[in-house]
Amino acid sequence: ADYLFARKAQRVLVLAGSDEGMRRAVAAFRERFGERGGVVAETFDVGGDATTQLVRLQAAVQKAGQVDAVFLATRASEARAVAPLLASAGLGGKPRVATSQLLAGTGKATEDSVLDGIAYPTEPWTARGVPGLPSAASVAGRLKTARGPAARLFAFGYDAWLITAYLERLALDANGEVRGATGTLR
Repeated sequence: ADYLFARKAQRVLVLAGSDEGMRRAVAAFRERFGERGGVVAETFDVGGDATTQLVRLQAAVQKAGQVDAVFLATRASEARAVAPLLASAGLGGKPRVATSQLLAGTGKATEDSVLDGIAYPTEPWTARGVPGLPSAASVAGRLKTARGPAARLFAFGYDAWLITAYLERLALDANGEVRGATGTLR
């Protein structure tokens, strides 16, 4: 929500998966985006074959009116099916943001390429590095268990260690924070 708001998006079309985790992601997005003054113009439930999806998506876009961006709260497989339809529905040039579920790709560049250009949250360490930690690439080169998706687990483990080291500071200071590999911990 903050990412889209920073890009001046005011009206967003939400594409939602059907499982409970995706419904919670939509609710959290709607709440945060609303706090910033944004509006979820329409929510589109993904599902069905490609032809049905395109017709339903075009109807949702028409109902929503002018939208500034698209938020995908779907599994990666659902996102791969619906992402190519966005251009056909008139949303090709709009900013697209997804949940971290987008990371569950196939590992096949040809299939995952339809997701190119969709922004999604990830931990700072794997994306741009964190002061005081070696880069994710250098750790992966030396430690087999920190390669690929396991890099996220390494970041979580580092942060768990960090919390134990600074637990008193975090517990006693209402504004206490520690910059970890997964982000700012409070």
